[in-house]
Amino acid sequence: MSETLEPDTGGGPSSEQVTEPEPLIIPHNQLSADALHGVLEEYISREGTDYGMVECDFNDQLKRALAQLEAGKVLIVFDPVSERCQIIDSREYQQWSGTAAHSHD
Repeated sequence: MSETLEPDTGGGPSSEQVTEPEPLIIPHNQLSADALHGVLEEYISREGTDYGMVECDFNDQLKRALAQLEAGKVLIVFDPVSERCQIIDSREYQQWSGTAAHSHD
């Protein structure tokens, strides 16, 4: 006896597209000092320390990164999919969010 298996069509997701939640901008002044320090430390270590001929110590890098946040040049973004915070260039975020908004049309 042979049995023919039919595809399961009941109870599964419909043909509607599932949209992922968009990343959230986190104002740096809403983070605790420890949380902000951790995000900045990760950003600094990820960006590297190539400052040309001049060595730049961690505290100077920290001050520069904080100044960039305060000036709005970079943003803290939380990605709900990966559940991670990161700092990205504000222009990069605007380009990405503009593209993402158009991709849902």
